Amino acid sequence: MTLTELVERCFEQAKEKGWVQKDGVPIPEQIALLHSEVSEAFESWRNKEPLSWVKDGKPEGLASEYADVVIRIGHYCKALGIDLEEEVIRKLEYNKTRPYRHGGKAA
Repeated sequence: MTLTELVERCFEQAKEKGWVQKDGVPIPEQIALLHSEVSEAFESWRNKEPLSWVKDGKPEGLASEYADVVIRIGHYCKALGIDLEEEVIRKLEYNKTRPYRHGGKAA
């Protein structure tokens, strides 16, 4: 599956489940919802949960929360008309030109 196909699948499933709104999801709300998924990943790590596990048929753990981030990003990119595959490739190409550990920040 390509990244473009994944984005399409994320959007279609969001639509099927009632998450695609006529007027779209406002950008601040998108960012907050993405942040909430990242926070859930952090809580999973803080709770020393396994990376990936299943509880009552539902995937849990850091891996599942990271997947939720990707799913939301796919949904929102499609809704906004962002070609995520193109943007990721463009950013990776740019990042090749950056120096090692650029910016002097900690990892």
